[in-house]
Amino acid sequence: MVAWTKEQKEAIDRENTNILVSAGAGSGKTAVLSERVLRKVLEGTNIDRILILTFTKAAAYEMMVRIRKKLIKNNLDLQVSLIDKAYITTFDSYALSVVSKYHDRLKLNSNIGIIDANSIRIKKKEILDKIFLDYYENNDKLFNKLIGDFCQRDDKELKNYILKLNDSLDLRYDKNEYLNSYIDEFYSDSYITKTKEEYLNLLKENISKIKNELSIIDEDSFYDTFNGLINANTFEEIKNNLYVEIPRLPKGSSDLVKNSKDNIKELIDKLKELTLKDIDSLISDYISTKDYIKVIIDIIGKLDKEIYDYKYKNNVFEFVDISKLAIDLVKNNDDIREEISNSFDEIMIDEYQDTSDLQELFISYIARNNTYMVGDIKQSIYRFRNANPDIFKEKYLKYEKNIDGIKIDLNKNFRSRSEVLNDINNIFNKIMNINYGGADYLKSHQMVFGNNSYIEEGKTIQPYDIDIYNYEIDKESIYKKYSKSEIEAFIIASDIKKKIDDGYQVFDKDNKVLHNARYSDFVILVDRSTNFTLFKEIFEYLHIPLTIYKDVNISKNDEVYLIRNILKLIECIKNNDYSNSFKYSYLSIARSYLFRYSDEDIFDIVTNNKYSDTDIYKIALDISND
Repeated sequence: MVAWTKEQKEAIDRENTNILVSAGAGSGKTAVLSERVLRKVLEGTNIDRILILTFTKAAAYEMMVRIRKKLIKNNLDLQVSLIDKAYITTFDSYALSVVSKYHDRLKLNSNIGIIDANSIRIKKKEILDKIFLDYYENNDKLFNKLIGDFCQRDDKELKNYILKLNDSLDLRYDKNEYLNSYIDEFYSDSYITKTKEEYLNLLKENISKIKNELSIIDEDSFYDTFNGLINANTFEEIKNNLYVEIPRLPKGSSDLVKNSKDNIKELIDKLKELTLKDIDSLISDYISTKDYIKVIIDIIGKLDKEIYDYKYKNNVFEFVDISKLAIDLVKNNDDIREEISNSFDEIMIDEYQDTSDLQELFISYIARNNTYMVGDIKQSIYRFRNANPDIFKEKYLKYEKNIDGIKIDLNKNFRSRSEVLNDINNIFNKIMNINYGGADYLKSHQMVFGNNSYIEEGKTIQPYDIDIYNYEIDKESIYKKYSKSEIEAFIIASDIKKKIDDGYQVFDKDNKVLHNARYSDFVILVDRSTNFTLFKEIFEYLHIPLTIYKDVNISKNDEVYLIRNILKLIECIKNNDYSNSFKYSYLSIARSYLFRYSDEDIFDIVTNNKYSDTDIYKIALDISND
């Protein structure tokens, strides 16, 4: 970019208010954010008085490097010396630093640890097993009803459901209050009345959609057939008018009209499904779940207490716990809140669309109308990691009206050719809106072509529009012998080879030159890693070099299992626990490559209880005594 655009300049210079920068892909958002930091430093703000929060450690490191280079380039030696103690970090890391600093207020040891996700998952399962066993032994009536109605062969699936539910509830700061009031709130007469109204409104929304389709068809026979339904107001009236025969369309009807008839049929089928039971039966079914919910809430309460005690005893926590502890500190301690708040002139948050509810709550306590948020709701893909893109959406709509802040749109894309952007806009104009995707794409989120070097130095007559490759498999197809994955791998490989052979032109934006495509210019994105080996084999068969980038789950490696069993053995010896846990851990270590005990030796040790005579036991005992 030769110069900043008007919108980028505003995002760099605007002050004295909360700012939300909605930055589309390739819009230069990182450059804008780092330039804003430089501008503030040049105007007298020390770098360590800006809190910069990013989503990943890699992003934090990249931001640190970029800002450091800018400071060095501008001969800001003092700021370069301060940057190492500045907070350019992830939210998790910053929250941990806050909890560690004020650990005494939380009655915690200063050496706070983060527990491995797999380890705490195993511990939660162990505790839940114990809780279930207590319920079985006590012959609890509600628990027995839950087991009898929802478990078949065993209770494994129910336990997994409760663990997943508990993990979801952990994302709420008010988890305890929420669970304690759940029965009173969600089984009250007022809630049931409200739910009945919402259910009836849902039926009417679908009827309204039918009415819209009727206006497209615009035939008297259709209006007559559905007149009773579109004027229905009660559940009974709606249900009684659903079972009608849909008229035929006149010959020569347009595809649009035919599509509307199909839509009406789908809506009618949906309404029939929604009204299979009458409202009173639905309410009765709902109320009957009350006892199940009571016992599940009770189980989660017991699980929480046991996990809480375990974590505090061992001074280890999950990051979600650290977030809540950080919130506790700034919520319940005025001096800490003011100290943190006054430490920063501005709070910058990158990838704001991936902010979680807990993170947003923490920031709300320390912010002073000085929050600078950068993100793109269209790139929110981390719901599974607790991100809540609705935070971005709601703030965008509010700031759009200049309530509590302002929004700045960076829609110019400097990364892609105009053909690519046009194709993307054509797709998302039709599928993304406020209700589906959280953004009014057509109104304010379309990407705008901004890199003129593509039409100057990078100009070619070659087409760069999106290509969609289709294939059919039938008895006559040349593909009939192959699997779907094999077919697609061959199609992709063939396309790459053809582009290489034809001298497909690729533009080097850094050096502003065109060159013939090389294999390294192509990237293949797939939705799962199961076919990586297949792609590798097919590409090697066609003499195409291929490098695979794949996340590796080390939690299932032999070494991890071994380390886990070593720690478990030490724990058992320390606690004088020689139950099955001790035996399983011991046998795993004995069979491992560390000791390679023979089956005969292991049989002798177990049968004659010779554990204490072995090196495994002696080493573990020695460690347990330290």
